[in-house]
Amino acid sequence: MDVMTGWVIITIILILLAFSLGRRQGKRAESRNERHLDALQQAWQKGYDDALNYLGKNAAVTGRPPARAPSEPTTPEPATPEANWHAAAPSGPSAPAPSYGSAVPHQPAQQPAPAQPYLQPSAPSSAPFAQLIASPVALAAPAKPIKVLTKRERELRNINITLYVAALMIVAAGALFLSFALPPLSKLIAFFLLTAAFYGGGLLTYALKPSLRPAGAAFAGTGLALLPLCAIATYTTTGLSGPATWLVFSAIGTVAVGYATLRFKSRVFAWVAVLILVSTAMASAAAMQRGVLYYMLILLVLSIILMILAVRSPRVRRSIFFQALFGTAQLLPAFVFALTLILFEPLTSRDMFWIFALLTAQLLLSVRLLANLRLVRFYAARASFMLMLAAGCHYLDFSGTTTWVVIAFAFGIQAVAVLLYASGYRQALGLRADVVRIERAVLWGLGILAMTAAFALAPTNEESILRYVVLPLFMALSLPGLLRSIKLEAGVLAVLPLLALVNWKEHTWSPLPAFAVALLGLSLADHRAKSVHRLVLGHTRWVLGLVGAGVLGAAVSELTAPWYSGSIGPSIVIAAVLVNLIWWAASLAQRSFLAPGTYLVHRMARVGASALIAVVLSLTLRLRSAVPSEVLPNYERVLFLGQSTLIWFMICLLLSLGMVIASGWRLTGLPDQNAPLQNVVDASALGLIGALYALSFGEDFWVLAIVVGLISLGYVLFNLRRSMDQRWKIINAAAAQVLFSSMVWWFATSLEFDIHGRFSLLLVSLGIPQLVRLAISIRSAKALRKELRFIAIGLLGGIPLATLAYGQIIGFDRGAVLLATLFFGLHGLAAFRADSALDKISRQFYLIAPVLSLVLISCIPATSLWAESGWIRSSWWSAEVACAILLVMSLVAVISEWRLRGNPKYSIAVGTAIFLPATVAAIWQEGTWWAVGAWLLATVALILMVHTRHSAWYAAAASLTLGTAIMRAVFELRQAGGAWRVESMDVVWSLLGTGIALYLLSIFHGRMKDPEPEYPEFGYRHDDAPGGASRIYFLAMLLALLLAGGIAHATGGQNWFIIGGAVVIFGVAVLVRYFELGQRLVAYAVDGYIVLAALLALTSYAQILGTPQASNMAAYACIVTVLLVLWRNIKADARLEKYYLLAASVAGSLTLLTALVESNSVAQIIGLVFFGALVAWGLKLGERLLIWWGAIAITLSILWFLRDLAFLWLVIIGMGLIAAAVFKLVKVDKQNSLPEQIREPQAPVVPPAQGPEGDGPR
Repeated sequence: MDVMTGWVIITIILILLAFSLGRRQGKRAESRNERHLDALQQAWQKGYDDALNYLGKNAAVTGRPPARAPSEPTTPEPATPEANWHAAAPSGPSAPAPSYGSAVPHQPAQQPAPAQPYLQPSAPSSAPFAQLIASPVALAAPAKPIKVLTKRERELRNINITLYVAALMIVAAGALFLSFALPPLSKLIAFFLLTAAFYGGGLLTYALKPSLRPAGAAFAGTGLALLPLCAIATYTTTGLSGPATWLVFSAIGTVAVGYATLRFKSRVFAWVAVLILVSTAMASAAAMQRGVLYYMLILLVLSIILMILAVRSPRVRRSIFFQALFGTAQLLPAFVFALTLILFEPLTSRDMFWIFALLTAQLLLSVRLLANLRLVRFYAARASFMLMLAAGCHYLDFSGTTTWVVIAFAFGIQAVAVLLYASGYRQALGLRADVVRIERAVLWGLGILAMTAAFALAPTNEESILRYVVLPLFMALSLPGLLRSIKLEAGVLAVLPLLALVNWKEHTWSPLPAFAVALLGLSLADHRAKSVHRLVLGHTRWVLGLVGAGVLGAAVSELTAPWYSGSIGPSIVIAAVLVNLIWWAASLAQRSFLAPGTYLVHRMARVGASALIAVVLSLTLRLRSAVPSEVLPNYERVLFLGQSTLIWFMICLLLSLGMVIASGWRLTGLPDQNAPLQNVVDASALGLIGALYALSFGEDFWVLAIVVGLISLGYVLFNLRRSMDQRWKIINAAAAQVLFSSMVWWFATSLEFDIHGRFSLLLVSLGIPQLVRLAISIRSAKALRKELRFIAIGLLGGIPLATLAYGQIIGFDRGAVLLATLFFGLHGLAAFRADSALDKISRQFYLIAPVLSLVLISCIPATSLWAESGWIRSSWWSAEVACAILLVMSLVAVISEWRLRGNPKYSIAVGTAIFLPATVAAIWQEGTWWAVGAWLLATVALILMVHTRHSAWYAAAASLTLGTAIMRAVFELRQAGGAWRVESMDVVWSLLGTGIALYLLSIFHGRMKDPEPEYPEFGYRHDDAPGGASRIYFLAMLLALLLAGGIAHATGGQNWFIIGGAVVIFGVAVLVRYFELGQRLVAYAVDGYIVLAALLALTSYAQILGTPQASNMAAYACIVTVLLVLWRNIKADARLEKYYLLAASVAGSLTLLTALVESNSVAQIIGLVFFGALVAWGLKLGERLLIWWGAIAITLSILWFLRDLAFLWLVIIGMGLIAAAVFKLVKVDKQNSLPEQIREPQAPVVPPAQGPEGDGPR
């Protein structure tokens, strides 16, 4: 049953897809018939123009002007005859000219817009006939006819819509009827009767009532749509099998749809008939127990035969049956492909071959017959052809390598064909040149991937054939592109030799023929190329040459080294490095190297790439040479030409360093070299030197790092003296310092200093030279040079980072850390004294280093660090002594703040000296009275800064620190009393105490002098800083009280805590109303009180007695909003009253909904009473929205109470709509029973023209 249901669902989906495609094709066919409709329109227009000319002739003979054309405009605008798009020709030389007072030549009649005259309003009979022969109106394009519906047509349209709605309601009633508790057979019979009634009623309506033919077609279509549901109901009710049920109802549907097609003559029914035929055939196949795939293949063969006939016969192409069947046949390739994927496992390669062969033929014929989606169909045909090739190779029992070779050559031949026949290919499919290039790139890419797979799957006995024969032949396919100087084929030729390296196991010289062919082809292309293309080919040949050099090195190693040496890998790297260095030196030695222009940029890029390759390959050799001797025996170190990897590494490293330095000097001061390009050269040289210097470190060859460092240091110092750019002076000075310090570190490491001693030497090498430079600058009383300033700033940031990294990796040593701290503080103090040219604000940041240094020197001796090594292994004092020192430092800084008030020269340093020691003490000794003292000291400092620095915003920070200090003090008192943990009410009492303290601070700062002081502006300085601070203290008090009330209300636990918290919150709201709220918002304070009191009452009830139901909460919200409505009604504020009414309506709607879900009768009563009152209130205010809202809510509630009668409601409503539609139809037929009298309008009498010229009407 499940399988049958699945097939039925799939069939329905396919039918719907085919129906959608058919409808789309039908619309396209209608759009193709627009030319035919235009021809009919022009014929109608020509007859209409001839009638107008005939009336003009009769008027000229009888002297009576004809009636005005109904479709003509009342006042035509004059225009030139050239602009007329349908001007009527003159009747001939013998045609008599009309006479209206004087003889005038006959002018062509004005061409009205194509329209339907019987639908246009008639013109007034008094319109002069002179307008009929006025100059033609200039029209840019024919006006599109506008359908103007008459009253009767509008009524018929409304009747049809009513019948559609009634039919849908009856269908819904039938669907509900199936779920009733009745015998299945009775329901099935009733459902068949409903289907027959719709189908037969639609046919009768279509035949008897022409005005209701669309409705009749809709009824019949509804009956046909119910047939699949009847089939499902029959299958689930009776004992028929799935295929039999499908076949029976498909046959019934074929007869029904065929008869409907003949009766309605509808294109849509024709498409449905084709699909029903397909369904019947598929049902027959299912009944005969044949596979669906074979049936689809048969349909595919039939479509191919029909398409071949259509190609040879235009009569077949014009047939309606062909259009319908071919529209469905367009889906067959997709269906067949989908079924092939589904049934992939049981299908054989022969089956796959025939499937894709038929698909290829069908798609190619569709490309010939159809104009839409030709490119997609052509690509699909090619993809199907490739799949056919793969299936054929598998059927012929080819190996995987041979199959991939065939596929690769197929892709390559397609790419060559697209290149050779590009113009015709583009013209046939309407492609742009860039699309063709992309297609060729994709084809070559797929071919390369296929060839890669062939090499990956090739057994040992086939590798030689692939590398010596197959790959060169495949590379020969790029020859046409190379002869045409096309870049794509050159790139392909450069990539293909790399395929010879895939699965490269034996005979290391076997890839050399492919590389030779590639280099030969690139040389041929380079000889024919010009300009930039030639440069790109040169780069490609260079890269390929480096890879070929590696292959050659492997071959030399295999031929010269013993088989057990394992030297092939390093030999590849060594050969590549040597060839790269030789090519690099040759490029620098060329005389044309310094020639300006585009070539210079490419040559510089080549040099940069050579340098990067040298560094990377040197890194590879470095990793190889770093293998210990116990892992890699000595005989395996003899790798290339009798020398070990280590020797070759050192040679390559020194040669690479020399080439980098030579390139840096060679590329300096070129003719076209601007400053940015010179910066790139210098930065690249410095980075490469750093990389090579980093590679030179090794325990077995530690002298190499010293040698490389000294050479690099000399180069950097030379550039430091030569450079005139201040930035590069700083960079070179920093690089020299890094090189010197790193060599000192490495020298100490090589002499087996411990890690702490090495770090101390590093600090000395960093700190003493810079301190000497700063001392010289202080003594000379000159401004500090920029490079020294940046180096000073860099050291102030680098010393802490280096110390932290040292401690995290190795472990902090007390002596080393104290030495680093001392250098850090001295360096900051010296930089402050030396850098006198810096402004006084920025200069203070240097003093942060001495302050931090003093803090660390106070704390480090009291900490427990590594005690097994170093200079200082024991603590000097305890943590309490350290905290006392820190608080004394902070207190001294507070005193300095008061003594230096008004002097901003040391403000940042003093502020740091105040808060940094206090913060460290508070965090370090958290949970003790030292932390409380630190927070109190910080609070005193912030309160003092309000007066010394004239900034009110310090009061905000003082409020926070005061609250923290009081809270920490309460915690300490609780712990002293023996409490194990702090309760939430302790926080509440702390916040209440904070609020009292803040209130006192607000009073002392002038709060009572000015009842409503303004908040200070967001700035640093204020004119009345104490007054602004008073405002901030009072606001902080309100926030503390609010937070205390909220915590007590939310987490108090006991009832009086909950209620007390709510009272405190409400009291804060009252204080805000009287002290903080502006006059503009005072009018809305009562509204806020009502809402806040309601929320507090609700939360208190929820915490004390439990959370109420959702319906109760909605009813409560409705009552509260009603109170707001009453309050605003008393205050005569209609705007807010209306908003509150809308909110109350929303709350009432939620009350009814939640009450229905929760079956809360009290809430239902409240909601109904509210909406009844809402209707009355809306009548009082004259608000239609409120009246309708209340009426709809009450009505829906009543319908919900009567919801068990849904079927009866649908039937009653549907029958009522049908009765109303029939009554209206009878009324319309009675009104239009008598034919309308067609009256000929009287022709107006056109007066003769008057005026001095008298040449015709005006």
